Amino acid sequence: MKNNKTNLILILSTSLLVAFIVFFFYFFNVIKNKNKHTSVVISTLTEKISEKEKLSVLEKKMAELGDINKKINNYLVNPSNIDSFVEYLENTGLNNGVELIVKSVEIEKTEKNKILISVYMTGSFSNVIKVISLLENAPYNIKINSLSLMKEIEKNVIDSTAKNIKGVIPVIKSTWQSSITFSVLSL
Repeated sequence: MKNNKTNLILILSTSLLVAFIVFFFYFFNVIKNKNKHTSVVISTLTEKISEKEKLSVLEKKMAELGDINKKINNYLVNPSNIDSFVEYLENTGLNNGVELIVKSVEIEKTEKNKILISVYMTGSFSNVIKVISLLENAPYNIKINSLSLMKEIEKNVIDSTAKNIKGVIPVIKSTWQSSITFSVLSL
């Protein structure tokens, strides 16, 4: 009987040991798989966070590039909107007391992205020179090809405010003419 009891204890302890070893390997594999899954999830999450950060940086850069593009477009004349540039030129003349007439606007065929413009203006010497200076320093990329400046025939104008002993003094008023041909970069 003792032998039977000992055999039973041996069989029970061996089966418990085998069950414990099986459960140990089962839980070890479960933990190992959970660690693999957690590591994959963490690496995927890290990649997604990295991509999101890169996208936010890219959006900021695109916004900056949009601003830079707008600035560049302000320096270049769009051939389809040349009328706004001609209006800018005429307003520059009007604002400075000069009669400014745009004689011709030609899109250069030999060189791409250039527009040739010919301008004629009449006014006082200081105003004509001021408009020429404003054209040179305009926010557009302007290259003056030719410039002629000449004094118009003097005219006698009677100044009613100035009188001498014999009556009204005639005042000589001179006007200046300028013809400018320049090229401007276009889109």
